[in-house]
Amino acid sequence: MKEKISRLKPWQQGLLLLIGGLFIVLLIIWIIKVRQALFSAMSPFLFALIAAYLLAPLVNCMERRRISRPVAIAVLYIVFAIVIFIFCVRVVPLFLDDLQELARQLPSYAADLQRLLHRMEEGYRRFNLPPNTREIIDHNIDTLSGALAVQMERFYNMVLSLFSSAIIFLLVPVLTYYFLRDETSFKKRLLFLFPPGSRRSITAAAEEINIALGAFIRGILLVSFAVAGLTYAGFLFLGVRFPLVLAIVMGITNLIPFIGPIIGAIPVWLVAFLDSPLLSLKAVLLIVIIQQVENQLIAPVVIGRSARLHPLTIILALLLGGKLFGFIGLILAVPAALVLRILGKHLLMFWRN
Repeated sequence: MKEKISRLKPWQQGLLLLIGGLFIVLLIIWIIKVRQALFSAMSPFLFALIAAYLLAPLVNCMERRRISRPVAIAVLYIVFAIVIFIFCVRVVPLFLDDLQELARQLPSYAADLQRLLHRMEEGYRRFNLPPNTREIIDHNIDTLSGALAVQMERFYNMVLSLFSSAIIFLLVPVLTYYFLRDETSFKKRLLFLFPPGSRRSITAAAEEINIALGAFIRGILLVSFAVAGLTYAGFLFLGVRFPLVLAIVMGITNLIPFIGPIIGAIPVWLVAFLDSPLLSLKAVLLIVIIQQVENQLIAPVVIGRSARLHPLTIILALLLGGKLFGFIGLILAVPAALVLRILGKHLLMFWRN
């Protein structure tokens, strides 16, 4: 293919490059326009694929011990059903109680925020500021007050929407079963879509992606679970309200590199600050300590250097993922960048050879 392209005239190569660039631009525009509907339709398949990817090593290990694949999947489903049952009995009621209490307190929290901002406004009015500066500060304070109230309401509605869409995700166990059962068949069919000369390179790239992505995903999930557990214990000790809800928020946002802990710390600081400024200081200090423990002790052992991405690459991936797909895009940005890095490396090697 490389020789055929090199035989083309310069204007033909330029035209081919222009057509390819336009195709990529149009594809990105189409994804941006239909991203909401696309994600709604594909989300069960996406979560089922992630679940199958995480469970596949266990199923393969049991299959190597001469346990049939359907039986191995059934054993895993039974174990996870017991774990989910215990989780629903022990954890979900506490979570729902905290969530209902948070919903009852939202109006009073919004009023407290408005009073706090009003006091800030009265404080700065004591200074002799120019009229234009006062107008700008007044406008920013009003905007901040409305934005905080809207964000707190949006967070509550987001949690409720997760429960309301639970029916859709009932498909996930069914889809996961078929992904796990027909894993070998899916791999062979995908491989036969490519020319025979490129299958060895594709297999090598897939194996490298499997090793790096598997280590990263399993590691980041374990780290986030540990952060959520430590945060919950710390919030209980400090007496922070809604400890389970806030700890789960910290665990989920911890999946996002760099900015995730900051995003998770904002609602914690707000809830603690409206109860007591000293409590908010203690809560933020606890989060900082947990993050240091994670960065220095937990993450290097569990995750290691599986990502091997430059911080600038991670930041760019987060910006693109958040812009295109919102919060879910932030979570999936680093795994997607990891896959693209490995694919790019192997495509370059294939092109050179």
